Amino acid sequence: LSRILFSVLKQLVAYSKNIASPIFPMQHSSSLLRLSTISWVCMSRSLAFPPAYYLNIKPALATITTASKHTELVYHATSRNDENADIIPNFISESQLLCDKAKTFVQYKNAAGRGDASLDPVFDMCCPTTVDLYGLRGDNVRSGLTSFFDGHPELHHEMTEEPTLIGPLTVQYPFIKTWRKAEDGEIQQWSSIDASKPRNKMERLDFNKGGLLTRVSIVEVTEITALSSD
Repeated sequence: LSRILFSVLKQLVAYSKNIASPIFPMQHSSSLLRLSTISWVCMSRSLAFPPAYYLNIKPALATITTASKHTELVYHATSRNDENADIIPNFISESQLLCDKAKTFVQYKNAAGRGDASLDPVFDMCCPTTVDLYGLRGDNVRSGLTSFFDGHPELHHEMTEEPTLIGPLTVQYPFIKTWRKAEDGEIQQWSSIDASKPRNKMERLDFNKGGLLTRVSIVEVTEITALSSD
């Protein structure tokens, strides 16, 4: 715009001497005046309303502030990059969540066996109304498991394989447990898988949809999985 105005001014200066001449065409003079007027109007508007980039104004699409519109923009921005796995959050699967809960269950038991904590965290993982904990139910759950730990000092469980999901809400794993005999302190060991017995068992954990334990049992791995209906 400034270049246009400058050019017009140059033409005005060039023709200024000829405007007074009787041989200068009147239509040229009027056209030049109209062009000058338009140029001044454009310049005044540009000063009153400078371009967006002079004011560092972002495009209107990027300045939408309503919650619904903002959400929509974010959704489309991520959907265009669905094929790029490195920028999409990797959500933990339900399978991994249950396997992690199984590991936490064993950790809580081991902490109680060492005497570092009580069994309360174990009980907190159980559904208080329906849990079947190694055959213990109802009021016998807390007292029965506490008595078992008291009779097996330094009880320790170790998974020998990673937990495996065998149903929508069921995981199982082989393990070895050790403890000291209460009478003489001799270390005892029991393996859920032992070819010399032979023994082929696993600890199985059933959860409800809320993530609480409904059953903990030691089962033969050849058994048909009985999934919890909770």
